[in-house]
Amino acid sequence: SRASFVVRRASESPAGSLRTTDDARLSRRQFLARATYAYAAAGVGLSAYGVWSAERLPAVTRRTLVFDNLPPGLDGLRIAHLSDVHAGIHMSGEKMAAIVAHTNGLKPDLIVQTGDMIDISQQFIPDYVRAFRDLHAPLGVVSVLGNHDRYTGEDAVVKGVRDAGQVFVRNGAHVIEHRGAALALVGIDDPRNWRADDPQDEDLDAALGLTPPPSEAFRILLAHRPGAFDGAAPRRIPLTLAGHIHGGQFYLPVIGWSPGRLITKYVMGHFTQGDSQLYVSRGLGVVGVPLRVFAPPEIALFELRRPSD
Repeated sequence: SRASFVVRRASESPAGSLRTTDDARLSRRQFLARATYAYAAAGVGLSAYGVWSAERLPAVTRRTLVFDNLPPGLDGLRIAHLSDVHAGIHMSGEKMAAIVAHTNGLKPDLIVQTGDMIDISQQFIPDYVRAFRDLHAPLGVVSVLGNHDRYTGEDAVVKGVRDAGQVFVRNGAHVIEHRGAALALVGIDDPRNWRADDPQDEDLDAALGLTPPPSEAFRILLAHRPGAFDGAAPRRIPLTLAGHIHGGQFYLPVIGWSPGRLITKYVMGHFTQGDSQLYVSRGLGVVGVPLRVFAPPEIALFELRRPSD
């Protein structure tokens, strides 16, 4: 009957009475309020994680890179790749000193830097020099310019790099002899008239014109912007190292997206074209908001190898 139906529904209510429209409206308000608090808490938590991730010591990414044409004397060579220090308000002298000690502790044979040592102001160059003059490797430290180094004043940055005991390469090559083999570190400047994924053909041709041929030296390209890989691969340069993007400083691991994709298709990590390889560092410092979400700072440590038999 109708009466028995109402009684059964009433008995199912937690309070033993029928729910009213006001009760439902109150529940919706409670839901929205709780959702707002939950989103706010998640935002605060994500921001706190981002700040912590940006401030912590860099993670070490270890990779073995195999090349068919690697000379036997370079087999097993260990290279530490640093990029985007951005010495400035978000990169103190103490933190740089810790990064230097961390890098030295990896005991690489060679250290390379792919630009953006300084963040805008020349007042931070002395802090950089004090910290990075302690950076050492048996085959030296070799650096190229980034766009923020240009904004700072390239002549002042180049002097600072050299005062720190590093070799600076500008559209040329630095050749190292190691165990009877030659390694040519080809360095190109950050492009003055930049466009997205610029292959930097003119800079590459200028630098390669001052580089021993592939038959005489194994080539590694040092470039700030990863788009140079699109010029390096057709020229059969075996390895390109770059930075600039910081991994976008924000990465969504589930869908694999980063705002760095708005700048380049080479946001971070390892890429190949034919026999040529590229590694894009997530860098050490930050630009703008000091946050890194799922894109932590890194030191990349590579071991070059010939193919195993």
